[in-house]
Amino acid sequence: MITENMGLFGKKSKSETKCDVCDLELPNPERLERHKKKAHGNVPEKKMDGSGNVGEGGMW
Repeated sequence: MITENMGLFGKKSKSETKCDVCDLELPNPERLERHKKKAHGNVPEKKMDGSGNVGEGGMW
């Protein structure tokens, strides 16, 4: 059958659509790449100075 060769109705392998960091299952590999960049990309952490201040400025 032609559809079997085209891979339209076949099951995807788990490594193609499952995030290796958080084990989230996504519908297609493109979404997986976008998820990895957004959720697990290099996000700079907030600096903690230990003083207990909530923000950089004043109270408001």
